[in-house]
Amino acid sequence: MGPVIIVLVQSELVIFDLDGTLVDSRLDLANAVNRVLLDLGQPSLAVEQIVAFVGNGVDRLLVRALADPTLVEVARPLFERNYGEALLVHTRPFPGVDTLVRNLGARRTLAVATNKPGPWARAIVSGLGWAEAIPHVVGGGDVARLKPAPDMVEQLLDRAGCSHAEAVMVGDMEVDLEAARAAGLRCIGVSWGLAGRERLQAAGAQRIVDSAAELDRLLR
Repeated sequence: MGPVIIVLVQSELVIFDLDGTLVDSRLDLANAVNRVLLDLGQPSLAVEQIVAFVGNGVDRLLVRALADPTLVEVARPLFERNYGEALLVHTRPFPGVDTLVRNLGARRTLAVATNKPGPWARAIVSGLGWAEAIPHVVGGGDVARLKPAPDMVEQLLDRAGCSHAEAVMVGDMEVDLEAARAAGLRCIGVSWGLAGRERLQAAGAQRIVDSAAELDRLLR
């Protein structure tokens, strides 16, 4: 067996996904969806079932959760009210991520690209005390198309004044890998998120890390 080769990723701009990558927001999202279902007279769903619907924007989340997808137009404002009032009730950084963000933010330019609506994403980043470490946050509604389209990545590259070769994306789902590919960026998958290692490998992820410490070493 030959020597183990560790390839370090030197990047001036690190673009993170938010939900499932930096923060565990599963319970707050699930509670908000279940309150919508209750308001509409539908049975609640298990947290794990709702979590499986997350990743492609609010409308897709509601379509998947509702027994009647035609109710999305009615359900969206209910969800916006319920979730907007409870963004940080249970949402917390994954283990080691707070230290990673604060330390890495002192050495690199950090950004967030998320399909979560931009105002909510910025409120979460600010509420966790990361506004200085992560100055650039782009979410749903800030660009024409959600991930996997490259729109968010391209806007962040423009904001940071970085080339594609100077940036790397970090995410937990297939949609993050696809967005990185569409923009021509390298991508690192994290195994602790919504998809998990096997799905990321099946999607063609070439680098997957299992802890914030491992991610820090790779990026450092």
